[in-house]
This record gives sequence, structure tokens and C-alpha cells, in this order.
Amino acid sequence: MIEIKQLSKNINNQQILQDINLTVPKGSIYGIIGPNGAGKTTLIRHMIGAYIPDNGEVTYEGQMVFENNDIKQKVVYIPDEFPTTFGSNIQEIAKLYANIYPTWSQARYEKLVSLFNQNTFKKFNHYSKGMKKQVLFVLALSIMPEYLIMDEPFDGIDVIMRKEIWKILTDDVLERNMTIFISSHHLKELDATCDTVALINEGKVVLEYNLDDLKQKIHKVQVAFHSMETYTKVRERIHVLHEDTIGKINTWIVEGDIDRIIDQIELYDPLIIESLTLSLEEIFLFALGGEENEIRTLFD
Repeated sequence: MIEIKQLSKNINNQQILQDINLTVPKGSIYGIIGPNGAGKTTLIRHMIGAYIPDNGEVTYEGQMVFENNDIKQKVVYIPDEFPTTFGSNIQEIAKLYANIYPTWSQARYEKLVSLFNQNTFKKFNHYSKGMKKQVLFVLALSIMPEYLIMDEPFDGIDVIMRKEIWKILTDDVLERNMTIFISSHHLKELDATCDTVALINEGKVVLEYNLDDLKQKIHKVQVAFHSMETYTKVRERIHVLHEDTIGKINTWIVEGDIDRIIDQIELYDPLIIESLTLSLEEIFLFALGGEENEIRTLFD
């Protein structure tokens, strides 16, 4: 388990993180989202022990991560940027990693090199952005980490390869109880994979939700009624967070038990009633409340 308690950081007289509190259960996939400059990367650098907090702490299994080699050997980081020291070919880097990490699996490395169709003698710096990211995944997954921390890891990787990588990642979570912490702008990807997602803005956790719980709470329904009078009666009985109307058809984002909501609407003999799939972006937009355009900027 990863625990982040009262974490604060000031850099160049600017408050980057303020009282961050997060708990990442072992064997879970935890996502964070937020605009550029929200503090996501600074948070991650504390989680890998690269930064010293001004206040608070980051612990793995109850142990502080900073200057703790035993914990750091269990944690692997895939960054958004590329290490400038990676001028060697993949084979040489793999030998370095094998000496650093006791959990390194040569058999898995060879399997992943074949799967990703990598030329292990090619210089890392000669690869495209997408191929570099693939190399980082090959190396990270060959370490067989207990904790995998990722900062925008899929930028530049095509859709087919992303699906292949996610399959390996989710298999590791299920089979080895690996824990994943990922910062990403790809909400559809997080929606399909994460157990919990937190929104960070201006160095603070704005909200945090278990996705299964959230999807039980917020729903999208499409309805149409015989008359405006009927529409008004139903609208007063349902907790509608947001509404779009085209002609007679109303699309509602509603909060509450969906079966109960459908039962209430059906009492008024609607012309149309249909429950629709709600995306993670829509959930966060309307769970937050406020003006849609203002909130949408949090996901840019």
C-alpha cells in the first residue's frame, strides 16, 4: 500500500502541492488527472523518492521512500520525459538494470523484446518517441516491480500497442498483485482500467472517487414525455445534475439509484426512456458541478 499524508511542497516560493492525502491499495490501479501545472509530476517525484517533502510523507508498506533503497528496488518509474543518460543500446541498459534490480527477469525481457519487435543493438536515442516509450515498458516490466509509477506513459504509442501493453499491465495486477499509479490525460483509458481516480488542481486534491462506487451513483438517461406538464412533474422528482434538450428529447445526468430513478420516470408513461453509458469525463464534469466550460479546462 502507498500512503501519502499531508504532503506539501514549495518550489521557488510557489506552492506546488498543498496537504495531499491519498491511499493507493496494494494490487490496485490508481489514476490521477488534472491540467498542466496542477502538481501531478511533482507529486510523482515525491512518490519515487526524488524530492524531499516540505511537510508530510510518502510511505510504501509503512516505510518512507526517500533514501530507502529497499523500497526503491520495489518501485519502477516510467517518466514522461526520457533519461538523457540512455545513450546506450537496449541490451546494455538491460544489463545495467539486471545488476540494480534483484527481481529482474531475463526470460521476461527476452519475451518482451520479441513481442515488441525491438532491435536490442540500436541506440536508444535513435528511436522515435513512441519506440522509446515501448523500450521503457520492456525494461520496466522485465524488472517485475511491485509498484509501477507512470507519468503520461502512453504518449506517442499507437492504439494497438497500447492495448497490448495494458493487457500485460492488468495481468500483472491480477497475477502478481502489482500496484499501478498513473498520471494521464487519456480519460477513456483510465475509465477502462482504473479502480480509483483523483482529480488534482492547483496542488490540491479536488476530488477522489472509486469508479465502481461513482458509476453506481451518477447515470445518464434519455427521456421524452407526452407534455411539458408531465416533464415538469418528473423533473421536480429527479435529482438532475445536468440537462441537454433537443426537441422533445431530454438527456439527463442524474444522481441516485438508477433502478429507482427509472421506476419513478416510468410512472408517467414516457414516450422514450433509455439508460446510456456515461463516460469518465462526463462523470467528473457533472460530479464537480459549476459551469461546464470552466470545469472542462481541468481535463485539457
